[in-house]
Amino acid sequence: MNRALVIDDEEVIQDVIKRALQRHGISIREATSLQEARERLTQDYDLVFLDLRLPDGNGLDVLPLIRERLPYTPVIVLTAYGTVEAAVRALKLGAFDFLEKPFTLKDFENRVKEAIKFREVYRENIELKKQLDEAKGFGHIIGKTQRMIEVYEAIGRVANADVTVLIEGESGTGKEMVAREIHKRSGRSGKFVVFHCGNISPDLVESHLFGHRKGAFTGATQDKRGFIEEAEGGTLLLDDITTLPWETQAKLLRFLETREFVKLGETRSRRSSARILVASNEPLKKAVEEGKFREDLFYRINVVSIELPPLRERKEDIPLFVFHFLKEFSEKHNKRIKGIKEDAMKHLMNYSWPGNVRELKNALESAVILAKDEWIGVENLPDWIARNKPISPSRIELGKKSYRELLEEFERTLILKALQEAGGVQKKAAELLGMNPSTLNMAMKRLGLK
Repeated sequence: MNRALVIDDEEVIQDVIKRALQRHGISIREATSLQEARERLTQDYDLVFLDLRLPDGNGLDVLPLIRERLPYTPVIVLTAYGTVEAAVRALKLGAFDFLEKPFTLKDFENRVKEAIKFREVYRENIELKKQLDEAKGFGHIIGKTQRMIEVYEAIGRVANADVTVLIEGESGTGKEMVAREIHKRSGRSGKFVVFHCGNISPDLVESHLFGHRKGAFTGATQDKRGFIEEAEGGTLLLDDITTLPWETQAKLLRFLETREFVKLGETRSRRSSARILVASNEPLKKAVEEGKFREDLFYRINVVSIELPPLRERKEDIPLFVFHFLKEFSEKHNKRIKGIKEDAMKHLMNYSWPGNVRELKNALESAVILAKDEWIGVENLPDWIARNKPISPSRIELGKKSYRELLEEFERTLILKALQEAGGVQKKAAELLGMNPSTLNMAMKRLGLK
């Protein structure tokens, strides 16, 4: 910041402002009327001071022109005692702040410091928008780090190749987005279909995947098309593939090798040209070693693999995500959010993000909803991010609760910590705690955790 415009007809005020700004290395240009202000606005300024009472009219009359020509420049309104109501109207028209005359030098310098910081943050947000536009060559997949550049290159190589692709990465890293982008660039005329294998009862997985005939089993009251049929001519993403039952894995292997499948309740084979993409939250090779996944199916699937890095390993991309999500949720919730404050961004950069991009997205949607002004601050962030401290048993206070209550509080703390690190995925949290998912689920119900 190096130049300010002072629109005020009082020589004393102009002199005070000039002396104060010189301490910050800021030079000024002066305007003593609305007409002169309009002439001065042909140039750029980093800060504007605007008096509401001018010889040829009200300062509010020139404020829209300032906002039009200098959209990123903070405007501090100078108002005499008794005209605060007019200053409030100025804020609604886009002024940054107002200062009531007579003001002290300390008050003035505090306003200047805040305006300078505002201008710097605004510039950073504008730069982020520019970087985001440059990084959006792959739809909604965002990132400019070397790891993400490698992901982009892999997508480009496999999009038109009719091969199975294995997409690996922690929960919340954006595996489905990568699959969608592969489908989009493949030129296939069919639909993009997602089958979340872990969300279906093992007894019904085969029916959902391949379809069934009426009467094939109890409850099959009508014919059903499976996901493979739904994806005919398009792409089918099998998400959370390690949860696929062993018997269904064998039938999937047969389909990948022959392009043929049999519906439940039928004997004849059907063909499908659906392209199969596979996603896994855990390394598929590890699942093979643990006996949870067929080795022959693994080698058939692992023709080409893409690994998505967790957010903690590409923190340089966090500002890009922040700007993208703030824009998205501002429009969704009809809020006027200009950007994020420096201290809030530091908290986001320092957090470990166990839930990856999904957790960041949820945190920012919450922040937009809770925001009371146009800038996201630390006070708008979820508590565990704002504190930026892991949940610790040391927070439990002794002497105020019974032994059983303390045990329950400690248990609740451990479970919340595990859920936090697992990104809200109960199965993964149970693994971290070394217990069965059903045991964890019962403990959560007992403790009233959702």
